[in-house]
Amino acid sequence: MAIQTTVVGSWWPYPEDEVDLARYHAGKLSAAEGEAVLKRAATRAIAEQRSLGLTEWTGGEYYTDNFIMHMHACLTGIEVDRPQAEDPFDYDDNAHARIPGKLKAPHGLGYADAYRREKNLPGGVNKAAVAALYEVAVSALDQLPELQKQHGNLTAIVNRELRALDADGCPNVQLDAPFFGVLVNVGAMTAKQAADLIAPCFEGVHAKKSLHLCNGNLKGRPASGVLRCAPWVEILQHLDGVIDIAVLEVKYYNQWNEREAFKQLPKSMSLAAGIVDEGSYYPEPVKKLKERIAGWARVVGEERLWVSPSCGFGRHTAHDIPVLRAKMENMMEAARTL
Repeated sequence: MAIQTTVVGSWWPYPEDEVDLARYHAGKLSAAEGEAVLKRAATRAIAEQRSLGLTEWTGGEYYTDNFIMHMHACLTGIEVDRPQAEDPFDYDDNAHARIPGKLKAPHGLGYADAYRREKNLPGGVNKAAVAALYEVAVSALDQLPELQKQHGNLTAIVNRELRALDADGCPNVQLDAPFFGVLVNVGAMTAKQAADLIAPCFEGVHAKKSLHLCNGNLKGRPASGVLRCAPWVEILQHLDGVIDIAVLEVKYYNQWNEREAFKQLPKSMSLAAGIVDEGSYYPEPVKKLKERIAGWARVVGEERLWVSPSCGFGRHTAHDIPVLRAKMENMMEAARTL
């Protein structure tokens, strides 16, 4: 039986586009020039994902800068007091901001705009993701008490973006929520608290709904010192009837050892097991991937199992493409020939 396959969101940048994408994010292109660059990059990404045989693919998320490091530019009520480093390498290189006012995104977050741009490109797009509450306010994440006061505003921002994707016909809308995964793992938030913040983001959304949880990743570095996945099962139990597909990082060996916990995954939910480590330098062998897929299938059933990379590829440079492509080719072979 062939296993369904998906991606988390972002795709790798191509060497032909890297310079122009950097100029776009630096604000050095006109609106028309930026639109042309984004369409060209997305067209390449869609074509490659489809040629690999993926069940689901995205437009590559090239309009985002370093995953979520552009978010403050979409918001009002926030003030950057330390800009992002020119070449961000670790978490302390990210921009920092304070929140003096009510957070709003008067022009949206850009995800729905990107889907409108990409859905009519050759091959179209059948999945799009939106950053969750704390990802939207990532530059102020060290101010959790203030962010808690902004939960309603952040939920409204995220929900509006997800509803816009749904209204424009996106088949699968995903909430990217790595910080909820991290906070639950380190004991800073309960699973119920996380679920209570996630569920309202999907209010009024009728498309297929996915949720991505992981331990964070910046240049291969996790944001959490507790690299688990079992605590996320309780989050998902509280989201029974809300989420259709749980897209989870399960690349670490200790996460593999926690797989039996997912026997308690709600029957209404499928699992997209992120077994391919996008942050490591070595392509997983097909044989090992088949073992991992078979092991997860014994837990949740083949009919409810998808496989995916552990996270998006957007923080890589074109230099990494040979390794990343080998990883995806091996994943696809393993999924096809299980």
